[in-house]
Amino acid sequence: MASVTSKTPMLRAAAARGYAAHAQAAAASRGSAEVQTTTLPNKLVVASADPNAAVSRISIVFRAGSRNESADNVGAAHILRAAGGLSTKTATAFGITRNIQQAGGSLTTAADRELVTYSVAVTKDQLEVGLKYLEATATGQVFKPWELAELTPIIRNELARLPVEVQAVELLHKAAFRDGLGNSVFCPDYLVGKHSSETMQHYFAANCTTNRAAVAGVGVDHQMLVGFAQSLTLDSGAGSENKSSFNTGEVRRDAAGSRAAVAVGAQAVGWNSMKEAMAFWVLQHAAGVGAATKRGANNGVLTKVLSGVNSSALYNGYSDNGMFGFVLSGDSKDAGKAVEAGVKALKSLSVSDADVARGKASALAVVAEYTENQSTLLHQLGEESALLGQVYKKSDLLAAVSAVTTGDVQAAARKVSSSKLAIGAVGNLSHVPHLCELH
Repeated sequence: MASVTSKTPMLRAAAARGYAAHAQAAAASRGSAEVQTTTLPNKLVVASADPNAAVSRISIVFRAGSRNESADNVGAAHILRAAGGLSTKTATAFGITRNIQQAGGSLTTAADRELVTYSVAVTKDQLEVGLKYLEATATGQVFKPWELAELTPIIRNELARLPVEVQAVELLHKAAFRDGLGNSVFCPDYLVGKHSSETMQHYFAANCTTNRAAVAGVGVDHQMLVGFAQSLTLDSGAGSENKSSFNTGEVRRDAAGSRAAVAVGAQAVGWNSMKEAMAFWVLQHAAGVGAATKRGANNGVLTKVLSGVNSSALYNGYSDNGMFGFVLSGDSKDAGKAVEAGVKALKSLSVSDADVARGKASALAVVAEYTENQSTLLHQLGEESALLGQVYKKSDLLAAVSAVTTGDVQAAARKVSSSKLAIGAVGNLSHVPHLCELH
């Protein structure tokens, strides 16, 4: 079924023109049969792969996630996400929905702490229609006050349905990073319905520029994608880089009921330190990311001590920083005991050759599956293009994981063991220890 779902917005559109144009000679281009990337003179990065796929999928990605919010526009990234598909300078919300549905496609928006992403998926014979309304949605939104007002019940409903584990991880980010990466991907409840058209226009203009953008495609000719990217009407400008440092801290939110969710994090690294980041990623898989079979045990080196609760190791890697730890949920008494056990395990975290081999095998399987699925491949292309300015081929990623040694993972574990901690907790916290009580 065709669909238009919401999760982000942007500036102005310029219809279907010159999509088959070739890159200018000044563009820096590199690539292979697997992945092609081109950097335009205006710094916008274009990446593509698998041009013969039956369905064309294209994303316009901006470094406009919640880490870029300031005190006067907290929650703007969430509003951008929710406003995706609303009226633009060249199309009404009804027109966008009707035309995408008639083309049998889908138009979606998504946002996280670093990125806001607009994506369209259509069959190749409907590509011109898909690109037209993708461009309109991603570059031409006008944020009409009455349309923004209509988002209020939608956003409140989304906030009311957030799993407690997600809430705990959001609180953990606030405790660990405060501003920047500490900004939640969800609008604070007290600010829902308070973002004006002017606020949204200013946020878009400041963060959605060519220097902060990428265009990614799967199932589309690379040179045609370059022509499409060149035609986008976007301002230039580097914007501001909101750096975040890791801090010790604790954010707790009491709630009714008998259950609690707790997330604990230690200092890690970001993807700008690729080799170390890969070691932390393997460590996460060795530490435990869930049972491998339906009735299997979650027997990672970390999660095996978190008895009586649902748990998973946690590695949140960002472009310039990262956090490693665990998240758990369960009955308040069980959660309290598990937190104590989990912190002790973090403080003495170590891995064997067998643990690393298991972690690498799990990570390799994730890479293979992720890059063979066209939707997740598109996400990878857009994310790496926008944040790193380059794209890693599947073979590069597999080689990077394979190159991780036991010594690399042990070094990551030692970094975690010696790090200060941050905690986010929500629910019945009567039995959940405070950070100062954990040793």
